[in-house]
Amino acid sequence: MELVKLVHIACVVLSGLFFFSRGAVMIRSPQFTTKVWVKRGAESIDTVLLLSGISLVWITGQMPWQEMRLATKLGLLLIYILLGMLAFHWGKTAIVRFSAWLMALAVFAMIVLIALKHSPWPL
Repeated sequence: MELVKLVHIACVVLSGLFFFSRGAVMIRSPQFTTKVWVKRGAESIDTVLLLSGISLVWITGQMPWQEMRLATKLGLLLIYILLGMLAFHWGKTAIVRFSAWLMALAVFAMIVLIALKHSPWPL
């Protein structure tokens, strides 16, 4: 279990850094986010992150419908994904993309705080 947890934490860090970096570069060069290696890199990291998260649920037996903090993280994850799609794919204007990116970063920070504090209300 410890190896799966380490992989999950490493992927959280990589995913957050990659998301932040993509958004920072997008501000100056919007076409950067359409490059194949950028898309595949993000997809690869996020796939391993998702698989390691599912593995942790399986190994520990903690189900999101039984643990409020996991349910909260799962709900915030869906919001984070939608905001990321708006920031990098669906947003028509720079201000919409930038705003969605900032909101997604705030949601990501909230997910991390919930994980660190083991509480659905970490603030």
